Amino acid sequence: MITNKEDILSRINKTNGEYVIVKNPAFVFPSEEYYILAERNPILSEIKGVMMDMDGTTTTTEELCIFSLETMVRRNSGLLSKEQWQGLDHQTDYPNIIGNSTTRHVEYLIETYKSKINPELVKEAFLKAALWTILYAHDNNRKAEVKQNLRKLNIESAIHDIQLGTPDFEIIKTYKHKIKQLQFQDIVSLSIDIYYEEYHRILNQLANNEADKVKQKVFDNVNVTKNLIDPMPGIPVIIPMLKGWLGTDITYFTDDLLNTLKQKGVRITNTNAETFRMNMIKLSVYFEKNPAKLGLVTSSIFYEANIVINEVIKVITNYLLRSELPVDKKRMLTDKFSNYHNVYDAFVTASDSNEIRLKPHRDLYSIALHQAGISPSDFDKVIGFEDSQSGTIAIRAAGIGCCIAVPFSQTAGHNLEAATDIAVNGIPEVLLLKNLYLNN
Repeated sequence: MITNKEDILSRINKTNGEYVIVKNPAFVFPSEEYYILAERNPILSEIKGVMMDMDGTTTTTEELCIFSLETMVRRNSGLLSKEQWQGLDHQTDYPNIIGNSTTRHVEYLIETYKSKINPELVKEAFLKAALWTILYAHDNNRKAEVKQNLRKLNIESAIHDIQLGTPDFEIIKTYKHKIKQLQFQDIVSLSIDIYYEEYHRILNQLANNEADKVKQKVFDNVNVTKNLIDPMPGIPVIIPMLKGWLGTDITYFTDDLLNTLKQKGVRITNTNAETFRMNMIKLSVYFEKNPAKLGLVTSSIFYEANIVINEVIKVITNYLLRSELPVDKKRMLTDKFSNYHNVYDAFVTASDSNEIRLKPHRDLYSIALHQAGISPSDFDKVIGFEDSQSGTIAIRAAGIGCCIAVPFSQTAGHNLEAATDIAVNGIPEVLLLKNLYLNN
């Protein structure tokens, strides 16, 4: 319906509550949009659904994304060593490169480090990325995006030469001088392909069981003991609990959650530890009787998310198998976790929407709520978990009033004012100290 400013203002004046301004990528009209946020809902009478972010909330993969973004800047600038450039800044850069779309992340970095970026190096890095992507990437959408950029640059014939197996130095020699002068948006577009090339190289290596190569690249150390893709603390417990698969067997995991909190400096006495154990049994039995719909939401494309979540599911399964659970319960959980579609009622990635409609836009969470079969009348019975500023805004904009921020080290500097509550100690705090915000 076509209307006017006066009509819009009159509608807004009838609505109480908070609004948010969401900025679009530089190539989108209008430059910003306005959303009303769901009313904050700190205590739930019942829980019908739980929506969770992936990177940083469910898994530890954010480090790999950050490394790939930094690599993109290094290739564009020629500052390849830490002696030449220390790298991305934890305080100023991280809040701007976690939680948004890849386009927004890259736009920020290109604008912030424009004095270091050499357009000629961008052309070279893009042509190398195009060659690798066309020949070796497993995601067809990525290949299509790269080919489209080659067409936009009027060097479509490079596609044929790449497919013939022409070496990268010959591709650069032949086509670099044919690329016109790059404007800001051109550099952003090409840099997105440079970023994805590095990230997909890493994912390919992990899929090929080459974790040591990735550790050497990302951490300069193959002896790092942690997995490159791990569930965040408490995730291996909360997921089967929400699905109603643990019941009173939650007792086998409560001490792990308590120890995690102790390691974070939370004071736990013998008296309140016992209270927490009893409350966890009550909470777990509640979900045994009332299983929650579970949704996973990510701004990563499906190819990336599919690799990551399969790896996380494996780690969770191994964690459950190492526990002292009864054999029959282990067998049941192994079957449940054999396929993540048994776990998640909604699995929504950037491939289900579009790059210009990712977080902080509400679209991904709205799709997830619909996939999970949760109607708007029950949004006040849904809890959402996010680690980033953009994610918390997206949850509230999608109609979820119980939005819980679970920041980790890389998102500690984010503005999380959109969250209903901030659980600085993550999921263990949410379960033990907050009773999952459930008033039961």
